[in-house]
Amino acid sequence: MSSDQADVGDGIHPDDPSLVLQLTQYTTDALWMFTRDWRELVYVNSAYEDIFGQSTEALAAEPTVFLDAVHPADRERVERGMQELGGGSPVDIEFRVDPDNDYRTWVWVQGQPVYDDSGDFEYIAGYTRDITERKRYQHQLEQHRKDLERSNESLREFAYIASHDLQEPLRMVSSYIDLLEEEYGDQLDGEAAEYMDFAVNGARRMKRMINSLLEYSRVHTEADEFEATDANRAVESTRQDLELLIEDHDATVTVEDLPTVRADPDQLRQVFQNLVKNAIDHADGDREPTVEIRTTEREDDHVFAVADDGPGVPAGSEDEIFKIFQGQNAAEPGNSGIGLAIAKRIVQRHGGSIWVESPDGEGATFKFTIPKSRPQDEEELSLP
Repeated sequence: MSSDQADVGDGIHPDDPSLVLQLTQYTTDALWMFTRDWRELVYVNSAYEDIFGQSTEALAAEPTVFLDAVHPADRERVERGMQELGGGSPVDIEFRVDPDNDYRTWVWVQGQPVYDDSGDFEYIAGYTRDITERKRYQHQLEQHRKDLERSNESLREFAYIASHDLQEPLRMVSSYIDLLEEEYGDQLDGEAAEYMDFAVNGARRMKRMINSLLEYSRVHTEADEFEATDANRAVESTRQDLELLIEDHDATVTVEDLPTVRADPDQLRQVFQNLVKNAIDHADGDREPTVEIRTTEREDDHVFAVADDGPGVPAGSEDEIFKIFQGQNAAEPGNSGIGLAIAKRIVQRHGGSIWVESPDGEGATFKFTIPKSRPQDEEELSLP
């Protein structure tokens, strides 16, 4: 016989009733047993007092006194559960208790009929568990979901305004500026012509900004379902879309063999397009830009990397460049300054993260992750 076995023999035997009673006092669940007619309390442990705010002595004297601790709005439902359990049907119910705590305590009750050796229905037994923290967490999630719905509704409203109400006056301004330039351009002196150029460029930049904000809002409002997506095809589509830009800069884009991931195909392509375009736009002017796309597989996700040999990202601005209109050279013609912000928003929708690594003088490597499993909720877990 081993020493462990000897110790058990010297202590309390597992089928000793005193051991069972001791174990029931260690749990935070209220364990109980009544006669099937609820007229007699057979057993309850001390956790009952912490949950219901009543003494076990009061429960023993009046077995249904616990109903006094149930929230009035839940009491009828609890009484129906008692009737079902007394009739031999299992119950599973949640309700509020403890008037001294303003009924802020939520409990989960599971009860079962108990039969004797002859098969006769004799007792009802079960447990009551304090689930207040779980309910609070569920409430927070529900509130978060409602906040997300309101946020997305605001984005949809903005998308409509940006695509209709804001575009129309901007078109009018642009049209009249063009007419002024066409009709009176020859009569303008150098200073007036400069003012006209400022107005034209300002109108064009405003149009780019409005269109960029509209594109940013559509990451959620016009998103597609996730599906098995070949990242190689997404990159190939990106190269075709950026063909003129790549040729104009004599850029070289190399791609490793990439995996298939669960993603929105159009949005994955958009992430690659924004990152490759960003790499070429910010290339070192003294040499032809080189962009490398590669991936690393981890246990829970795939890490994609888009690396360039440009001047890199200034130290301290690694987070700023992902904010709306905060990208490098956002004020330059043709540069909306929102491409990286859109890429971040898309990656977050997929449950991943995005960041940049830029050692001094060694270019920049933008990395983003795509989880292997689909997020529980495609609605963002954080507010937009």
